[in-house]
Amino acid sequence: MTGHILVLFLLVGGVLTRTVAFTQAGLTARDVAVVDELYHLWLVEAGRIWTGASETKVPVLYIKSKTEYAIGFPEKMKGFVPVSTPGEQHLSVQARPRMLATDLSASFPIDGVPAVVIASPELLKKSPEDWVLVAAHEMFHVFQATKGSYAKTATLKISSSDNPSWQLTFPFPYANADVMRLIHLQGYTLWLTATSKDDGEAQYNLGTTLEAAQVYRAFLDRMAQTTDYSYSEFQEWNEGVAAYTQYRLAEAAAQNSYVPTAAFRALPGFQGYPVLWSRTYQNWPYLVKHAGRAARNRNAFYHLGMGKALALDKVYPAWKMQYFAAGVWLDDLVKAAVEQNR
Repeated sequence: MTGHILVLFLLVGGVLTRTVAFTQAGLTARDVAVVDELYHLWLVEAGRIWTGASETKVPVLYIKSKTEYAIGFPEKMKGFVPVSTPGEQHLSVQARPRMLATDLSASFPIDGVPAVVIASPELLKKSPEDWVLVAAHEMFHVFQATKGSYAKTATLKISSSDNPSWQLTFPFPYANADVMRLIHLQGYTLWLTATSKDDGEAQYNLGTTLEAAQVYRAFLDRMAQTTDYSYSEFQEWNEGVAAYTQYRLAEAAAQNSYVPTAAFRALPGFQGYPVLWSRTYQNWPYLVKHAGRAARNRNAFYHLGMGKALALDKVYPAWKMQYFAAGVWLDDLVKAAVEQNR
């Protein structure tokens, strides 16, 4: 065994924290600290946003320049070599030579197991704090998968491929100015809803959002590519709500009640979540206000979906109980919120 034995405390099953001894010299104390903090934040705060999230087992494929580390996978994986002591009281760690890109920040199945697939903070050029929140975004996608997101998405019939790259290459009409205007109209009224201090005003603005969404759907349905609206509702539901969850986790981490792990706080360059919140995340609702203008690409769905989630928090807090239901998308929840207040 070379190098020092590094200890990582990771969540397994949501109630127990277990020790992992890393025996691979390529996995540094800094790597251990950031992955440990990711699991710690998820354990402490995710369940307050989504019921059951903290108890969900989320494997991570952690990418470094020469090696990939599979952390917390349930079985021995083909092509990987164990680098820690597996067993009932330990979370397994396996390694293989790097095969994936060094700029990945994603989630998709590895050997059939939904997992976070993410490069190290250094490779992604992110601060430790921002890396944790980006990785937590991907953890939410794994949580979605455990709740049936793959089967739910398949009902939309917007892709015949299991390759996740279809989401990036779908020919949505981003260059159509009218489409972007209709996204912006929804985003602006969602921002008004989420930031309103008057309940009646919030309900009125959400009703306007619903009308704008209905016009948007009708407009897309008249275009040649009839699955455009289905793709939009999928991306809003999928990436938009993941962005919302990332925002809520950033908000929670910035509070005095949240304490990062000691090893994470001791990292060189650590500034703390409150600094990141004030510099970046507290301004994310303005991306909702300018949806369709701030980005005229797939990011528009991140902003629009996040805005619908924030507006539903304001007007219809029970929306998360229906979020994972088959055939239910964000516009359905907006409609339910409007109708309950008529």
